[in-house]
Amino acid sequence: MATEASTELPSVALKAEPQAAEVTGLPPLLPGGLEAAIPRPGDKRGSQLRRLLLGADVAALCLAFFVSELAFNALRSIDAPLLLFSIPWWVLLAYAHRLYHLDSHRADYRAADEIGPVLQMATLWSWSCLVAIAVLRPDNVPVTKFAVFWGLTVLLLMTFRAIARALAKRKVWYLQNALIIGPTAQATAIVRKIIRHPEWGINVVACIDFRTSKRFPARTHLFDLVPVVRGDHDVVDMVKRLDIDRVMLAPGLTESRRRIEMVCELSEHGVHVDLVPSWSDVIGGRLDLHEMEGMPLLTVPRTGLRRSSRWLKRALDLAVATAALVVLSPLLLACALAIKIESPGGALFRQRRIGRDGQPFDVLKFRSMYVDADARKTEVAQLNFHGGGNSNGMFKIREDPRITRVGRVLRRFSLDELPQLINIVRGEMSLVGPRPLIENEDRQVEGRFRRRLRLTPGLTGSWQVNGRSEIPFEEMVSLDYLYVTNWSIWGDTKLILRTFAAVLRGRGAY
Repeated sequence: MATEASTELPSVALKAEPQAAEVTGLPPLLPGGLEAAIPRPGDKRGSQLRRLLLGADVAALCLAFFVSELAFNALRSIDAPLLLFSIPWWVLLAYAHRLYHLDSHRADYRAADEIGPVLQMATLWSWSCLVAIAVLRPDNVPVTKFAVFWGLTVLLLMTFRAIARALAKRKVWYLQNALIIGPTAQATAIVRKIIRHPEWGINVVACIDFRTSKRFPARTHLFDLVPVVRGDHDVVDMVKRLDIDRVMLAPGLTESRRRIEMVCELSEHGVHVDLVPSWSDVIGGRLDLHEMEGMPLLTVPRTGLRRSSRWLKRALDLAVATAALVVLSPLLLACALAIKIESPGGALFRQRRIGRDGQPFDVLKFRSMYVDADARKTEVAQLNFHGGGNSNGMFKIREDPRITRVGRVLRRFSLDELPQLINIVRGEMSLVGPRPLIENEDRQVEGRFRRRLRLTPGLTGSWQVNGRSEIPFEEMVSLDYLYVTNWSIWGDTKLILRTFAAVLRGRGAY
Protein backbone atom coordinates (compact mmCIF):
# COMPACT_ATOMS: atom_id res chain seq x y z
CA MET A 1 0.00 0.00 0.00
CA ALA A 2 1.01 3.58 -0.36
CA THR A 3 3.13 5.06 2.36
CA GLU A 4 3.09 8.65 1.20
CA ALA A 5 0.26 11.08 1.73
CA SER A 6 -0.66 11.37 -1.93
CA THR A 7 -4.02 12.44 -3.21
CA GLU A 8 -4.37 9.46 -5.54
CA LEU A 9 -4.41 5.89 -4.31
CA PRO A 10 -2.23 3.63 -6.48
CA SER A 11 -4.28 1.31 -8.64
CA VAL A 12 -3.02 -1.77 -6.79
CA ALA A 13 -3.76 -0.52 -3.30
CA LEU A 14 -7.36 -1.59 -2.95
CA LYS A 15 -6.72 -4.80 -4.84
CA ALA A 16 -4.07 -5.90 -2.40
CA GLU A 17 -4.77 -7.54 0.91
CA PRO A 18 -4.97 -5.23 3.94
CA GLN A 19 -1.67 -4.86 5.68
CA ALA A 20 0.18 -2.74 8.17
CA ALA A 21 2.14 -0.26 6.08
CA GLU A 22 5.50 1.04 7.22
CA VAL A 23 5.92 4.67 8.13
CA THR A 24 9.24 6.16 9.09
CA GLY A 25 9.86 8.71 11.78
CA LEU A 26 7.51 7.28 14.41
CA PRO A 27 8.68 5.84 17.72
CA PRO A 28 7.85 2.23 18.60
CA LEU A 29 4.31 2.08 19.90
CA LEU A 30 4.06 -1.53 20.94
CA PRO A 31 6.44 -4.19 22.19
CA GLY A 32 9.00 -4.88 19.50
CA GLY A 33 7.80 -1.92 17.44
CA LEU A 34 4.70 -1.89 15.28
CA GLU A 35 4.36 -0.69 11.73
CA ALA A 36 2.12 2.36 11.73
CA ALA A 37 -1.06 3.10 9.89
CA ILE A 38 -1.27 4.58 6.44
CA PRO A 39 -1.07 8.40 6.72
CA ARG A 40 -3.79 10.38 4.99
CA PRO A 41 -3.73 14.12 4.22
CA GLY A 42 -6.39 16.41 5.63
CA ASP A 43 -9.85 15.11 6.37
CA LYS A 44 -10.66 11.44 6.55
CA ARG A 45 -13.30 9.39 4.80
CA GLY A 46 -16.41 10.89 6.38
CA SER A 47 -16.05 14.59 5.57
CA GLN A 48 -14.45 14.07 2.15
CA LEU A 49 -17.07 11.57 1.01
CA ARG A 50 -19.91 13.77 2.25
CA ARG A 51 -18.67 16.57 -0.01
CA LEU A 52 -18.47 14.23 -2.98
CA LEU A 53 -21.95 12.82 -2.38
CA LEU A 54 -23.41 16.29 -1.91
CA GLY A 55 -21.88 17.41 -5.19
CA ALA A 56 -23.17 14.28 -6.91
CA ASP A 57 -26.69 14.91 -5.59
CA VAL A 58 -26.78 18.54 -6.72
CA ALA A 59 -25.42 17.62 -10.17
CA ALA A 60 -27.99 14.81 -10.53
CA LEU A 61 -30.90 17.04 -9.51
CA CYS A 62 -29.88 19.82 -11.88
CA LEU A 63 -29.33 17.45 -14.80
CA ALA A 64 -32.67 15.72 -14.21
CA PHE A 65 -34.36 19.11 -14.14
CA PHE A 66 -32.83 20.41 -17.38
CA VAL A 67 -33.29 17.15 -19.28
CA SER A 68 -36.98 17.00 -18.37
CA GLU A 69 -37.40 20.68 -19.29
CA LEU A 70 -35.75 20.18 -22.69
CA ALA A 71 -37.70 16.97 -23.33
CA PHE A 72 -40.98 18.81 -22.90
CA ASN A 73 -39.72 22.10 -24.34
CA ALA A 74 -41.25 23.83 -21.34
CA LEU A 75 -38.51 25.87 -19.67
CA ARG A 76 -40.18 28.72 -17.80
CA SER A 77 -38.68 31.60 -15.89
CA ILE A 78 -40.15 30.43 -12.60
CA ASP A 79 -38.81 26.86 -12.76
CA ALA A 80 -35.08 27.55 -12.34
CA PRO A 81 -35.51 29.64 -9.15
CA LEU A 82 -37.82 26.91 -7.82
CA LEU A 83 -35.09 24.34 -8.37
CA LEU A 84 -32.54 26.60 -6.68
CA PHE A 85 -34.69 27.02 -3.59
CA SER A 86 -35.68 23.33 -3.45
CA ILE A 87 -32.10 21.96 -3.37
CA PRO A 88 -31.64 22.85 0.34
CA TRP A 89 -34.85 20.90 0.98
CA TRP A 90 -33.24 17.87 -0.67
CA VAL A 91 -30.11 18.25 1.45
CA LEU A 92 -32.23 18.30 4.61
CA LEU A 93 -34.02 15.13 3.51
CA ALA A 94 -30.72 13.40 2.76
CA TYR A 95 -29.33 14.36 6.17
CA ALA A 96 -32.51 13.12 7.84
CA HIS A 97 -31.98 9.74 6.16
CA ARG A 98 -28.24 9.83 7.04
CA LEU A 99 -27.27 9.32 3.41
CA TYR A 100 -24.18 11.49 3.85
CA HIS A 101 -22.97 9.66 6.94
CA LEU A 102 -23.61 5.92 6.59
CA ASP A 103 -20.60 5.31 4.33
CA SER A 104 -18.16 6.25 7.07
CA HIS A 105 -20.00 4.18 9.70
CA ARG A 106 -20.75 1.07 7.63
CA ALA A 107 -17.76 -0.34 5.80
CA ASP A 108 -19.95 -2.57 3.63
CA TYR A 109 -22.44 0.16 2.66
CA ARG A 110 -23.51 -0.20 -0.98
CA ALA A 111 -25.75 1.54 -3.49
CA ALA A 112 -28.31 -1.25 -3.06
CA ASP A 113 -28.70 -0.26 0.61
CA GLU A 114 -29.85 3.26 -0.24
CA ILE A 115 -32.32 2.58 -3.05
CA GLY A 116 -35.24 2.62 -0.61
CA PRO A 117 -34.36 5.95 1.03
CA VAL A 118 -33.49 7.53 -2.34
CA LEU A 119 -36.85 6.44 -3.78
CA GLN A 120 -38.67 7.90 -0.78
CA MET A 121 -36.77 11.18 -0.86
CA ALA A 122 -36.96 11.57 -4.64
CA THR A 123 -40.72 11.02 -4.50
CA LEU A 124 -41.23 13.49 -1.66
CA TRP A 125 -38.87 16.08 -3.15
CA SER A 126 -40.04 15.98 -6.78
CA TRP A 127 -43.72 15.95 -5.98
CA SER A 128 -43.36 18.70 -3.39
CA CYS A 129 -41.88 20.74 -6.25
CA LEU A 130 -45.00 19.87 -8.25
CA VAL A 131 -47.20 21.12 -5.42
CA ALA A 132 -45.22 24.36 -5.32
CA ILE A 133 -45.74 24.85 -9.07
CA ALA A 134 -49.46 24.10 -8.67
CA VAL A 135 -49.65 26.89 -6.09
CA LEU A 136 -47.63 29.37 -8.15
CA ARG A 137 -49.11 28.41 -11.53
CA PRO A 138 -52.45 26.66 -10.93
CA ASP A 139 -53.55 26.95 -14.56
CA ASN A 140 -50.78 24.66 -15.83
CA VAL A 141 -49.72 21.74 -13.63
CA PRO A 142 -47.24 19.54 -15.63
CA VAL A 143 -47.97 16.15 -14.05
CA THR A 144 -46.53 14.13 -16.96
CA LYS A 145 -43.34 16.17 -17.00
CA PHE A 146 -42.86 15.71 -13.30
CA ALA A 147 -43.39 11.97 -13.58
CA VAL A 148 -40.50 11.93 -16.05
CA PHE A 149 -38.56 14.26 -13.77
CA TRP A 150 -39.09 11.89 -10.85
CA GLY A 151 -37.81 8.89 -12.83
CA LEU A 152 -34.75 10.80 -14.04
CA THR A 153 -34.07 12.02 -10.51
CA VAL A 154 -33.98 8.49 -9.10
CA LEU A 155 -31.86 7.13 -11.96
CA LEU A 156 -29.33 9.98 -11.96
CA LEU A 157 -29.04 10.11 -8.18
CA MET A 158 -28.18 6.41 -7.97
CA THR A 159 -25.77 6.70 -10.92
CA PHE A 160 -23.97 9.84 -9.74
CA ARG A 161 -23.68 8.59 -6.16
CA ALA A 162 -22.20 5.30 -7.42
CA ILE A 163 -19.68 7.24 -9.51
CA ALA A 164 -18.78 9.40 -6.50
CA ARG A 165 -18.10 6.29 -4.40
CA ALA A 166 -16.04 4.72 -7.19
CA LEU A 167 -13.88 7.86 -7.35
CA ALA A 168 -13.58 8.00 -3.56
CA LYS A 169 -12.29 4.43 -3.35
CA ARG A 170 -9.26 5.47 -5.40
CA LYS A 171 -8.23 8.08 -2.85
CA VAL A 172 -5.93 7.56 0.09
CA TRP A 173 -8.33 9.29 2.47
CA TYR A 174 -10.96 6.60 1.79
CA LEU A 175 -8.90 4.02 3.69
CA GLN A 176 -9.84 3.56 7.33
CA ASN A 177 -7.14 2.33 9.70
CA ALA A 178 -8.60 -0.36 11.94
CA LEU A 179 -7.64 -2.02 15.20
CA ILE A 180 -9.17 -5.38 16.18
CA ILE A 181 -9.39 -6.28 19.86
CA GLY A 182 -10.14 -9.80 21.03
CA PRO A 183 -8.92 -13.41 20.97
CA THR A 184 -6.70 -14.29 18.03
CA ALA A 185 -9.08 -16.91 16.64
CA GLN A 186 -11.94 -14.42 16.43
CA ALA A 187 -9.68 -11.68 15.10
CA THR A 188 -8.54 -14.08 12.39
CA ALA A 189 -12.14 -14.59 11.21
CA ILE A 190 -12.67 -10.82 11.03
CA VAL A 191 -9.41 -10.20 9.17
CA ARG A 192 -10.23 -12.97 6.70
CA LYS A 193 -13.49 -11.23 5.76
CA ILE A 194 -11.72 -7.88 5.37
CA ILE A 195 -9.09 -9.43 3.11
CA ARG A 196 -11.86 -10.84 0.95
CA HIS A 197 -13.41 -7.39 0.51
CA PRO A 198 -10.77 -4.75 -0.37
CA GLU A 199 -13.61 -2.51 -1.59
CA TRP A 200 -14.45 -1.84 2.07
CA GLY A 201 -11.30 0.28 2.30
CA ILE A 202 -10.23 -1.07 5.71
CA ASN A 203 -6.52 -1.25 6.55
CA VAL A 204 -6.07 -3.48 9.60
CA VAL A 205 -3.11 -2.02 11.48
CA ALA A 206 -2.98 -4.57 14.31
CA CYS A 207 -4.89 -7.04 16.43
CA ILE A 208 -4.67 -6.90 20.22
CA ASP A 209 -5.22 -9.95 22.41
CA PHE A 210 -5.28 -9.04 26.10
CA ARG A 211 -4.65 -12.64 27.09
CA THR A 212 -1.12 -13.42 28.23
CA SER A 213 0.11 -16.97 28.54
CA LYS A 214 3.20 -19.01 27.80
CA ARG A 215 1.06 -21.00 25.38
CA PHE A 216 0.80 -17.98 23.10
CA PRO A 217 3.75 -16.42 21.26
CA ALA A 218 4.52 -12.85 22.28
CA ARG A 219 4.21 -11.68 18.71
CA THR A 220 2.76 -13.17 15.53
CA HIS A 221 1.13 -12.10 12.28
CA LEU A 222 -2.23 -13.06 10.80
CA PHE A 223 -1.89 -14.17 7.18
CA ASP A 224 1.69 -12.84 7.34
CA LEU A 225 0.23 -9.34 7.17
CA VAL A 226 -1.41 -8.12 10.36
CA PRO A 227 0.65 -8.06 13.59
CA VAL A 228 -0.88 -9.52 16.75
CA VAL A 229 0.30 -8.20 20.09
CA ARG A 230 -0.60 -9.62 23.49
CA GLY A 231 -0.85 -8.13 26.93
CA ASP A 232 -2.51 -5.19 28.65
CA HIS A 233 -2.06 -2.07 26.48
CA ASP A 234 -3.51 1.45 26.57
CA VAL A 235 -5.92 1.18 23.64
CA VAL A 236 -6.82 4.89 23.57
CA ASP A 237 -3.17 5.89 23.40
CA MET A 238 -2.57 3.43 20.57
CA VAL A 239 -5.61 4.74 18.71
CA LYS A 240 -4.28 8.29 18.91
CA ARG A 241 -0.74 7.53 17.87
CA LEU A 242 -1.60 5.02 15.13
CA ASP A 243 -4.23 7.28 13.55
CA ILE A 244 -6.96 4.67 14.02
CA ASP A 245 -10.41 5.38 12.56
CA ARG A 246 -12.21 2.17 13.49
CA VAL A 247 -11.95 -0.27 16.40
CA MET A 248 -13.60 -3.67 16.19
CA LEU A 249 -14.31 -5.49 19.45
CA ALA A 250 -14.55 -9.26 19.03
CA PRO A 251 -17.11 -11.16 21.14
CA GLY A 252 -14.34 -12.87 23.16
CA LEU A 253 -13.63 -9.62 25.03
CA THR A 254 -15.58 -10.88 28.04
CA GLU A 255 -14.73 -8.28 30.67
CA SER A 256 -18.00 -6.33 30.43
CA ARG A 257 -16.92 -3.36 32.56
CA ARG A 258 -13.70 -2.93 30.63
CA ARG A 259 -15.63 -3.26 27.38
CA ILE A 260 -18.09 -0.53 28.39
CA GLU A 261 -15.34 1.85 29.48
CA MET A 262 -13.41 1.23 26.28
CA VAL A 263 -16.45 1.95 24.09
CA CYS A 264 -17.16 5.20 25.98
CA GLU A 265 -13.56 6.42 25.75
CA LEU A 266 -13.19 5.58 22.07
CA SER A 267 -16.52 7.21 21.20
CA GLU A 268 -15.45 10.39 22.95
CA HIS A 269 -12.36 10.49 20.72
CA GLY A 270 -14.45 10.23 17.54
CA VAL A 271 -13.51 6.64 16.72
CA HIS A 272 -15.99 4.33 15.01
CA VAL A 273 -16.55 1.36 17.30
CA ASP A 274 -17.90 -1.92 15.92
CA LEU A 275 -19.16 -4.51 18.40
CA VAL A 276 -19.24 -8.04 17.06
CA PRO A 277 -21.85 -9.87 19.18
CA SER A 278 -21.40 -13.50 20.15
CA TRP A 279 -24.80 -14.36 18.67
CA SER A 280 -24.11 -12.75 15.27
CA ASP A 281 -23.90 -16.13 13.54
CA VAL A 282 -27.36 -17.04 14.87
CA ILE A 283 -29.56 -14.04 14.10
CA GLY A 284 -27.38 -11.72 11.99
CA GLY A 285 -28.93 -8.26 11.64
CA ARG A 286 -32.45 -9.44 12.40
CA LEU A 287 -33.03 -7.08 15.31
CA ASP A 288 -35.51 -4.31 16.11
CA LEU A 289 -34.02 -1.57 18.30
CA HIS A 290 -36.43 0.29 20.57
CA GLU A 291 -36.63 1.35 24.20
CA MET A 292 -38.81 0.81 27.23
CA GLU A 293 -38.73 3.81 29.57
CA GLY A 294 -35.13 4.59 28.64
CA MET A 295 -34.04 0.96 28.68
CA PRO A 296 -32.81 -0.09 25.21
CA LEU A 297 -34.19 -3.35 23.91
CA LEU A 298 -33.05 -5.48 20.98
CA THR A 299 -35.99 -7.62 19.94
CA VAL A 300 -35.55 -10.69 17.76
CA PRO A 301 -38.49 -11.11 15.37
CA ARG A 302 -39.90 -14.59 14.96
CA THR A 303 -38.53 -16.59 12.06
CA GLY A 304 -40.47 -18.30 9.32
CA LEU A 305 -42.34 -17.16 6.22
CA ARG A 306 -46.06 -16.61 6.24
CA ARG A 307 -48.09 -18.28 3.52
CA SER A 308 -48.77 -14.90 1.90
CA SER A 309 -45.03 -14.17 1.77
CA ARG A 310 -44.37 -17.51 0.06
CA TRP A 311 -47.08 -16.80 -2.52
CA LEU A 312 -45.70 -13.33 -3.17
CA LYS A 313 -42.17 -14.68 -3.55
CA ARG A 314 -43.36 -17.38 -5.94
CA ALA A 315 -45.41 -14.91 -8.01
CA LEU A 316 -42.39 -12.61 -8.41
CA ASP A 317 -40.16 -15.56 -9.32
CA LEU A 318 -42.56 -16.77 -11.99
CA ALA A 319 -43.13 -13.32 -13.50
CA VAL A 320 -39.46 -12.31 -13.62
CA ALA A 321 -38.13 -15.69 -14.79
CA THR A 322 -40.70 -15.96 -17.59
CA ALA A 323 -39.98 -12.44 -18.81
CA ALA A 324 -36.21 -13.06 -18.59
CA LEU A 325 -36.48 -16.26 -20.67
CA VAL A 326 -38.31 -14.38 -23.40
CA VAL A 327 -35.97 -11.37 -23.41
CA LEU A 328 -32.77 -13.41 -23.12
CA SER A 329 -33.73 -16.14 -25.60
CA PRO A 330 -31.31 -14.84 -28.31
CA LEU A 331 -28.46 -14.85 -25.76
CA LEU A 332 -29.39 -18.36 -24.60
CA LEU A 333 -29.35 -19.58 -28.20
CA ALA A 334 -25.96 -17.95 -28.86
CA CYS A 335 -24.45 -19.59 -25.76
CA ALA A 336 -25.79 -23.01 -26.76
CA LEU A 337 -24.40 -22.69 -30.31
CA ALA A 338 -20.96 -21.60 -29.03
CA ILE A 339 -20.79 -24.63 -26.73
CA LYS A 340 -21.78 -27.05 -29.52
CA ILE A 341 -19.28 -25.57 -31.97
CA GLU A 342 -16.29 -25.72 -29.63
CA SER A 343 -16.59 -29.22 -28.14
CA PRO A 344 -18.70 -32.37 -28.59
CA GLY A 345 -21.56 -33.03 -26.22
CA GLY A 346 -24.83 -31.43 -25.22
CA ALA A 347 -25.19 -27.73 -24.54
CA LEU A 348 -26.95 -28.30 -21.22
CA PHE A 349 -25.54 -29.93 -18.11
CA ARG A 350 -27.79 -31.54 -15.50
CA GLN A 351 -26.71 -32.13 -11.93
CA ARG A 352 -28.63 -33.52 -8.97
CA ARG A 353 -29.10 -30.90 -6.22
CA ILE A 354 -31.02 -30.80 -2.95
CA GLY A 355 -33.94 -28.38 -2.86
CA ARG A 356 -36.50 -27.14 -0.38
CA ASP A 357 -37.36 -29.58 2.44
CA GLY A 358 -34.61 -31.91 1.23
CA GLN A 359 -36.30 -32.75 -2.09
CA PRO A 360 -33.78 -33.56 -4.88
CA PHE A 361 -34.04 -32.01 -8.36
CA ASP A 362 -31.88 -31.64 -11.46
CA VAL A 363 -30.38 -28.18 -11.83
CA LEU A 364 -29.81 -26.95 -15.40
CA LYS A 365 -26.64 -25.17 -16.47
CA PHE A 366 -24.83 -24.52 -19.71
CA ARG A 367 -22.02 -27.06 -20.07
CA SER A 368 -18.75 -25.27 -19.37
CA MET A 369 -16.49 -28.35 -19.16
CA TYR A 370 -15.44 -31.14 -21.47
CA VAL A 371 -17.73 -34.16 -21.46
CA ASP A 372 -15.21 -36.30 -19.53
CA ALA A 373 -14.94 -33.78 -16.64
CA ASP A 374 -16.47 -36.12 -14.04
CA ALA A 375 -14.11 -38.95 -14.97
CA ARG A 376 -11.14 -36.61 -14.51
CA LYS A 377 -12.29 -35.23 -11.16
CA THR A 378 -9.97 -37.47 -9.16
CA GLU A 379 -6.98 -36.30 -11.21
CA VAL A 380 -7.50 -32.66 -10.19
CA ALA A 381 -8.73 -33.26 -6.62
CA GLN A 382 -5.46 -31.94 -5.14
CA LEU A 383 -6.10 -28.57 -6.84
CA ASN A 384 -9.21 -27.93 -4.72
CA PHE A 385 -8.21 -24.71 -2.91
CA HIS A 386 -10.80 -25.34 -0.17
CA GLY A 387 -9.04 -28.58 0.73
CA GLY A 388 -10.82 -31.83 1.38
CA GLY A 389 -10.37 -33.21 -2.13
CA ASN A 390 -13.61 -34.73 -3.45
CA SER A 391 -15.18 -35.53 -0.08
CA ASN A 392 -15.25 -32.50 2.25
CA GLY A 393 -16.47 -28.95 1.70
CA MET A 394 -16.88 -27.50 -1.78
CA PHE A 395 -14.92 -28.58 -4.82
CA LYS A 396 -13.48 -25.41 -6.40
CA ILE A 397 -10.43 -25.01 -8.64
CA ARG A 398 -9.20 -21.61 -9.84
CA GLU A 399 -7.63 -22.73 -13.13
CA ASP A 400 -9.55 -25.92 -13.78
CA PRO A 401 -8.05 -27.66 -16.84
CA ARG A 402 -11.40 -29.35 -17.53
CA ILE A 403 -13.09 -26.06 -18.45
CA THR A 404 -13.42 -25.19 -22.14
CA ARG A 405 -12.56 -21.79 -23.60
CA VAL A 406 -16.23 -20.97 -24.09
CA GLY A 407 -16.87 -22.26 -20.59
CA ARG A 408 -14.41 -19.79 -19.09
CA VAL A 409 -16.31 -16.91 -20.69
CA LEU A 410 -19.64 -18.31 -19.56
CA ARG A 411 -18.42 -18.70 -15.98
CA ARG A 412 -16.72 -15.29 -15.89
CA PHE A 413 -20.04 -13.57 -16.58
CA SER A 414 -22.23 -16.23 -14.89
CA LEU A 415 -23.95 -16.98 -18.21
CA ASP A 416 -23.73 -20.70 -17.47
CA GLU A 417 -26.36 -20.15 -14.75
CA LEU A 418 -29.05 -18.75 -17.09
CA PRO A 419 -30.77 -22.11 -17.83
CA GLN A 420 -31.72 -22.17 -14.15
CA LEU A 421 -34.47 -19.74 -15.13
CA ILE A 422 -36.24 -22.89 -16.35
CA ASN A 423 -35.83 -24.39 -12.86
CA ILE A 424 -37.40 -21.24 -11.45
CA VAL A 425 -40.42 -21.48 -13.75
CA ARG A 426 -40.83 -25.11 -12.70
CA GLY A 427 -40.82 -24.08 -9.05
CA GLU A 428 -37.65 -26.02 -8.22
CA MET A 429 -35.65 -22.85 -7.63
CA SER A 430 -36.18 -19.19 -6.79
CA LEU A 431 -34.52 -16.01 -8.04
CA VAL A 432 -32.97 -15.51 -4.60
CA GLY A 433 -32.35 -18.16 -2.00
CA PRO A 434 -29.84 -20.51 -0.41
CA ARG A 435 -27.25 -22.10 -2.67
CA PRO A 436 -28.52 -25.42 -4.11
CA LEU A 437 -26.09 -28.01 -2.76
CA ILE A 438 -25.04 -31.24 -4.38
CA GLU A 439 -25.86 -34.38 -2.42
CA ASN A 440 -22.36 -34.78 -0.97
CA GLU A 441 -22.34 -31.18 0.30
CA ASP A 442 -25.84 -31.47 1.73
CA ARG A 443 -24.79 -34.46 3.85
CA GLN A 444 -22.18 -32.27 5.54
CA VAL A 445 -24.77 -29.74 6.81
CA GLU A 446 -25.89 -30.44 10.37
CA GLY A 447 -27.77 -28.92 13.29
CA ARG A 448 -29.56 -25.59 12.97
CA PHE A 449 -28.04 -25.02 9.54
CA ARG A 450 -30.45 -27.61 8.15
CA ARG A 451 -33.04 -24.83 8.39
CA ARG A 452 -31.56 -23.40 5.21
CA LEU A 453 -33.80 -25.92 3.44
CA ARG A 454 -36.93 -24.08 4.58
CA LEU A 455 -36.68 -21.90 1.48
CA THR A 456 -36.35 -22.82 -2.17
CA PRO A 457 -32.72 -22.59 -3.34
CA GLY A 458 -31.89 -19.57 -5.44
CA LEU A 459 -30.21 -18.55 -8.67
CA THR A 460 -28.44 -15.92 -6.58
CA GLY A 461 -28.09 -15.26 -2.87
CA SER A 462 -25.82 -14.16 -0.06
CA TRP A 463 -23.04 -16.58 -1.05
CA GLN A 464 -23.00 -15.40 -4.65
CA VAL A 465 -22.80 -11.66 -3.90
CA ASN A 466 -20.19 -11.95 -1.14
CA GLY A 467 -17.45 -13.73 -3.04
CA ARG A 468 -18.83 -17.02 -4.35
CA SER A 469 -16.12 -19.68 -4.58
CA GLU A 470 -13.74 -17.67 -2.39
CA ILE A 471 -16.01 -18.24 0.63
CA PRO A 472 -15.33 -21.45 2.62
CA PHE A 473 -18.07 -24.05 2.87
CA GLU A 474 -18.79 -23.39 6.54
CA GLU A 475 -19.26 -19.65 5.96
CA MET A 476 -21.45 -20.32 2.93
CA VAL A 477 -23.77 -22.50 5.02
CA SER A 478 -23.87 -19.81 7.72
CA LEU A 479 -24.72 -17.11 5.16
CA ASP A 480 -27.58 -19.24 3.82
CA TYR A 481 -28.88 -19.87 7.33
CA LEU A 482 -28.87 -16.13 8.09
CA TYR A 483 -30.62 -15.43 4.79
CA VAL A 484 -33.45 -17.83 5.66
CA THR A 485 -33.87 -16.46 9.18
CA ASN A 486 -33.75 -12.82 7.95
CA TRP A 487 -35.83 -13.19 4.79
CA SER A 488 -37.73 -10.23 3.37
CA ILE A 489 -38.85 -9.08 -0.07
CA TRP A 490 -36.73 -5.97 0.28
CA GLY A 491 -33.74 -8.11 1.20
CA ASP A 492 -34.26 -10.16 -1.98
CA THR A 493 -34.41 -6.94 -4.02
CA LYS A 494 -31.08 -5.75 -2.63
CA LEU A 495 -29.44 -9.12 -3.28
CA ILE A 496 -30.62 -9.05 -6.92
CA LEU A 497 -29.17 -5.57 -7.38
CA ARG A 498 -25.89 -6.60 -5.74
CA THR A 499 -25.73 -9.60 -8.06
CA PHE A 500 -25.17 -7.36 -11.08
CA ALA A 501 -22.17 -5.75 -9.40
CA ALA A 502 -20.84 -9.17 -8.35
CA VAL A 503 -21.11 -10.47 -11.93
CA LEU A 504 -19.22 -7.45 -13.29
CA ARG A 505 -16.44 -7.89 -10.71
CA GLY A 506 -16.21 -11.59 -11.47
CA ARG A 507 -14.69 -12.39 -8.08
CA GLY A 508 -14.90 -16.09 -7.27
CA ALA A 509 -16.31 -17.00 -10.72
CA TYR A 510 -14.38 -20.25 -11.25
